[in-house]
Amino acid sequence: MLFLWTTTKHGKIWIDGEAVKQIISKRLPKDFYCQDVSFIGEKNLLNIYITLSENSALEEKTALERKFTDIFGKAGMAVQIEWGYIAPEDNPASTPVWRLPLFWAGAASALTALVHLGFKGILWSVFAAVVGYGIAWVLLTEDGQKQISALMRQFRR
Repeated sequence: MLFLWTTTKHGKIWIDGEAVKQIISKRLPKDFYCQDVSFIGEKNLLNIYITLSENSALEEKTALERKFTDIFGKAGMAVQIEWGYIAPEDNPASTPVWRLPLFWAGAASALTALVHLGFKGILWSVFAAVVGYGIAWVLLTEDGQKQISALMRQFRR
């Protein structure tokens, strides 16, 4: 999302919200997450919405406030951080895998596949999944396209 910062005699100055969010996200510690940013152009105020675990230290929060004030203050923006807390059971990084419904869905489907397909059938299914993923990766991703073009250059020689 673009935010209008100011209008000058040469035109309007816009701020890209996604770019600001990426700048912030790259500088956050592991347990912190930048949910959103907003900008109020009339006040030159950048609002940052960060979620963190409940057991995060106060020193980390104040250090981050100083860091982002230093970064964006050089451009003439004031920074206001809104803190949100994630309960430990809602944080996917700290939740054990056996407590996730997706794990039990995978376990149930693996058991059903073993009963109905047998071991050989499962191996063929896994082989088909790997081949399908590989083909999709080559055809749909930028890295895959680079590999194809490099291979084509080799064949042209």
